[in-house]
Amino acid sequence: MRSESLSCGVRRVLWARLAGPVCALLMLVSGCATFDQRAGFSDVRDVVEERSGKRVVWNLGTDLDAEVAEEVRQLLAGTLSAAAAIQVALLNSRELQAMYAELGVAQADLVQAGLLANPVFDGSVFFPIAGGPAKLDLSVAMSFLDIFYRPLRTRVAAARFEEAKLQVTGAVLDFAATVRKAFYHHQANEQRLDLLETVVQALSVSFDVTERLHAAGNITDLDRARERAQVEEAKVQLRAAEVSGHESWAQLNTFMGLWGEETAWHIERRLPDVPSEPLATEGLEAQALRQSLDLASARQQLIVGGEQVGVSRAMLFIPESSLGAGSEREEGEWKIGPTIEVPVPLLNQGQGRLGRAAAEFRRAEQEYYALGVRLRSTARLVKERLQGADDRVRYSRDIVLPLRERIVRETQLHYNAMQIGVIDLLRAREQQIQAALAYVDTLLDYWLARTDLEQLLSGRIPSGEGIPTGRRARPQTMGENAGH
Repeated sequence: MRSESLSCGVRRVLWARLAGPVCALLMLVSGCATFDQRAGFSDVRDVVEERSGKRVVWNLGTDLDAEVAEEVRQLLAGTLSAAAAIQVALLNSRELQAMYAELGVAQADLVQAGLLANPVFDGSVFFPIAGGPAKLDLSVAMSFLDIFYRPLRTRVAAARFEEAKLQVTGAVLDFAATVRKAFYHHQANEQRLDLLETVVQALSVSFDVTERLHAAGNITDLDRARERAQVEEAKVQLRAAEVSGHESWAQLNTFMGLWGEETAWHIERRLPDVPSEPLATEGLEAQALRQSLDLASARQQLIVGGEQVGVSRAMLFIPESSLGAGSEREEGEWKIGPTIEVPVPLLNQGQGRLGRAAAEFRRAEQEYYALGVRLRSTARLVKERLQGADDRVRYSRDIVLPLRERIVRETQLHYNAMQIGVIDLLRAREQQIQAALAYVDTLLDYWLARTDLEQLLSGRIPSGEGIPTGRRARPQTMGENAGH
């Protein structure tokens, strides 16, 4: 009995001496891994504020949410400008709030990459058929190579986390540009609506005069029909403008995350005039390259690819191996010793894993260079669009519209003097209406081109698309999920 107690004491001492240093080493290597879903958002917030002058807030159920809601109400209470609409959208959009979760996903991947695999405990009992004492086997093992691969996995995950921050930042800036364009579209629709309402009113008054002239026998049935046709066509255009205004209003509400009584906002019903001085565009290509978040994201993908190649090469022959300790009890005696498991790389030597990582790295490299070429071409295109729209707006405003107004005024005088017929007067009015509508379209083209230029200088390639609402799936490679 005494010898049995002594044997148990020896076993406990052996296990303590073996497990103690191992556990201490694992605690030291693993560190204190914690998950913070807000990690990285401060970087996104700072870059967005620096490049757009607007604030972004992540709604996580804190006291700050009530302050943000009050700020949104104050912005909606006044006359909504393009800048105010963008700020409301950035603070109130649920789609943006959902997109910020991408940062939490990337942070979780980073934390997971830094964790070591859990030790595996194995135990078995064998009972002899012929009778006698049972045989007991106990062992504990863990992948010791996981300790060496952990820094490689962490670097890959850290590079992906930086890429996620760049992508979220870029998506926020894209969203701001999309809201600005939607605001200008709505202003243009409201301006067209006001213009067409004035036209319909003027044509209706003119048609009343035509009716009296026709009743007096001063104009023919044909002239009366032509005058009425112009009135009815103007009414059709007015109805189409009303529908377009409702559509752009609804789209802007969607971007700003508004519904119910919140949609009772109002704006200036005219597009702003072009600035007195044209926007300076010298050195645009170089500035776009320096500011580009797209290039920075592509560069980060290169870093991810390079790190992944390193991981794949390190894990080429021995992707995993276990080291531990085992004990065995047989015929009342305990035996203890180390255990090791090492795969023999005869059938699978990881060639496919390494080849895939190398191919993805080459693809990222070519995409990086292609993006640089695209950036330069886009800068030249946006510059040409803006300068062309600026020239057309100024020419229409300073020459075409005053000329059309003068033509209508002179034509009216000739018509009153019975020197021309009603057809000439109708044609002059129609041409003036078309010139005014064309001016609104040209002014809208200018502000859309200017928005594209500002978006380019903020670091994004203009695309005309909204924000992505779904996660971009990426394939997982071996070695990423070694931590449990």
